[in-house]
Amino acid sequence: MTCSGLVFVSMPMLIARLFTPDPIVIRTGAKLLRVAAAFQLFDGLQTVATGALRGAGDTKTPMLANFIAYWLIGLPVGCFLCFRLDWGALGIWIGLCGGLMIIGSALLFAWHKKRLPA
Repeated sequence: MTCSGLVFVSMPMLIARLFTPDPIVIRTGAKLLRVAAAFQLFDGLQTVATGALRGAGDTKTPMLANFIAYWLIGLPVGCFLCFRLDWGALGIWIGLCGGLMIIGSALLFAWHKKRLPA
């Protein structure tokens, strides 16, 4: 995930140019790829932590973390940034990326807490 994130950060214009010649789309895509770089790290974290918790028999914690972080935090923040501050797609992506960061961190904390002896 780190390697993907580094590629997204180091050459976003080049990657966006692979998909379109339109300069407006390239600039927008490059901005979104920078957000996607952070997304990569925390998406990997939440995926592994979710799998570990589910494997340990805990399906409730990942479900609640996803509901709270995406629906109650990430989406409202994204909508505020997108529509109230007029950031467009970048605002939605930042809001959802923030939610994903919360999910990854919360699930890692839950896994760490579950592993410690009581």
